[in-house]
Amino acid sequence: MDPKVYPKRNTFVIQNMDDGRKQIGKPHKSRSAANTALKKLVADIATGDVVVGDRYKFKEEYKNFAELQIAQAKDPSVRLTLASVKGYESFYRNYIVDCFPDYVEIKNAQGQKVKKPCVYLDEITGKALRAFIICCYQKKKAPWKTVKNIVSKIKTFLRYCVAEDMVKENHVKNVLYWKMSKQFDLQPMDDDLYYPRETIPISPEEIEKLMNNLVKNKDKDFYSAYKLMAIATQVFTGLRYGELKGIKKDVIDLKKQSIFIAGVFSHSEGMWKNKTKRKASRRHIEIQNGFMPILVWWLKKIKDMRNPYLLPSKRGTGPISDAWFRTLVWKTYEENDLATIEWRKKKYGGEHTKGYSTTFTIISSPFKWFPNKTFRHALGTALVNAVKSDPNLDQNYVRSVLGHGLYSTTEKVYGTHIMRVTNEERIARRAAVASAMKLKPTLKLIK
Repeated sequence: MDPKVYPKRNTFVIQNMDDGRKQIGKPHKSRSAANTALKKLVADIATGDVVVGDRYKFKEEYKNFAELQIAQAKDPSVRLTLASVKGYESFYRNYIVDCFPDYVEIKNAQGQKVKKPCVYLDEITGKALRAFIICCYQKKKAPWKTVKNIVSKIKTFLRYCVAEDMVKENHVKNVLYWKMSKQFDLQPMDDDLYYPRETIPISPEEIEKLMNNLVKNKDKDFYSAYKLMAIATQVFTGLRYGELKGIKKDVIDLKKQSIFIAGVFSHSEGMWKNKTKRKASRRHIEIQNGFMPILVWWLKKIKDMRNPYLLPSKRGTGPISDAWFRTLVWKTYEENDLATIEWRKKKYGGEHTKGYSTTFTIISSPFKWFPNKTFRHALGTALVNAVKSDPNLDQNYVRSVLGHGLYSTTEKVYGTHIMRVTNEERIARRAAVASAMKLKPTLKLIK
């Protein structure tokens, strides 16, 4: 690189002679100011603090990275899933394109506020992230959890850029070390806004009520039968949603009383994949005694359907659709006083095609944010709680049921729940606490 100072419209600019006299930086009012800036530029280039050669614009390269991730996820030979990467594109479209700043205000040596560009990768700083977050709050009304996820993805993108030699690590080091957890003034005071939502396990009493009512009405119509099967499968297996939808009839062995979880159905990609969340998730699970008669009954009911899935769609050869499954589960909750729902019917069609589409809004429910995950957490919590008391439920078996590689993962996820109990159990538990404290009931009532 060969930078030199040249006059331009009553100002003086620094130009790179090796790049077609491309201007570097902003114009200066005097030649002496330009020469001073040139000396600093040469020194910064020598130490690697400034890059003037091949530079990449942040927004452009982030968009390219997001598109690359989606393209790779759509390749069936690549293990990347569309669900894990589509956030890059949506975050760019909804937040980064409008809110990531082109300039940030900093104070110079004289204490004056000046604008510092942050267009290129080597210009991104912690101040730029802070300005971006504030804009997301004010302009987009983004919640803390969303902003935290966006910043995490930006850091992942910058690490990719370092690995691809698009920017030097020391140029983005401050950004990579910049932590949301240390920006106390940007964090919401409300715990509900700050902490992730915790899944509430459905209680044994609620499960019993659901199952009794579903069994009682199972022969009413096919929809009632489907509700029983959908809920029972979740209750007795605790499978993840993708695993649940991905069960095919040919992996069910009634003689050995087991189901092989060979893959998942990706609802975002609309296809079955011979791939599980992790290696340990590819497993055999036992068909529990309470589930066996329901499963046999259901298989007989759908034996004439030309569909390979245990939970078949109403039409076609795929599994049940997300919309229908969601409606089915919430309808079941509503019928058993576990949800208050507002239903709406919308007319559609023209002269020759008429019909109604049904939509709904969850007004209130203990399972509003995790209608399916609640069953997995109920099973996981029950097994973790029983490990120490029942020798037949060892740690290796329990982590296998949930599809984890390590029992410590199972215990970390499901060992922190306090299951809701009956009034009798609460009385017994309080008595157990008193016994553990070894306090004799000699304290007189204070009047």
